[in-house]
Amino acid sequence: MDDELVDDVDAPMDDPNDLTRLPQRRSEWDSIAVLGGAEEDDLDLALGYLEAGAILASHWIRTGANDALPVPIYYQYRHAIELALKWNIRLAAACLRRDGVSVPPEELDSFLTTSHAIAHLADRFNQYLGRLMPPPNDRIDPTTQGTLDWLHQLDEKGQTFRYSTVKGGRGQGLVRARPNQQRVDFDADVRRLHDAAWMLYAGCSGVLDAHAENQAEYYAEYNAEYDVEMPSAMDY
Repeated sequence: MDDELVDDVDAPMDDPNDLTRLPQRRSEWDSIAVLGGAEEDDLDLALGYLEAGAILASHWIRTGANDALPVPIYYQYRHAIELALKWNIRLAAACLRRDGVSVPPEELDSFLTTSHAIAHLADRFNQYLGRLMPPPNDRIDPTTQGTLDWLHQLDEKGQTFRYSTVKGGRGQGLVRARPNQQRVDFDADVRRLHDAAWMLYAGCSGVLDAHAENQAEYYAEYNAEYDVEMPSAMDY
């Protein structure tokens, strides 16, 4: 047999169904990832988790049921939602401070670094929106809010989709995160999470970004007209 043919037979082939092996390296350039830096924020990470969830969910939908994937997919979307809420809260707080409203940075940092409860984060975001925006942008839209309430019931503390066992109530120790086996319409669940995550990532953040830009223009014109120092810079 020709040596070249032998080499071809023995060469490892990429099999998309073989999850025990990763694909061949494409090139040195394509193998580089850029992490961190001064510009990285929670909204960047939210997009990463959202895209990871979408890739996994699309794979699950296209290739058929695989019961190993739903819990990690729930987690990707849940974490994307948590990060998007936290970024929006920080931006809304910065807008409020620019308007002269007291939002102590230390208190906000403490809240955001210790709270993983979706309901608490959504409530804080709605409070800030209510002081910044006229209706209907003065709170999270009803459909997204309904999904956030449902998600909070599924995973109140951000632990349910990370482990098989979680801390129970007082004196209980560790308990099963999913004690009873059940069948769920995962396709419906993941589409609901997908829509809510994108709304928070692109919709709410877009509205807030536009508001912040309008604020900046207003205060710049005010400063120029009245020769006073009004707040202009944002730090969030």
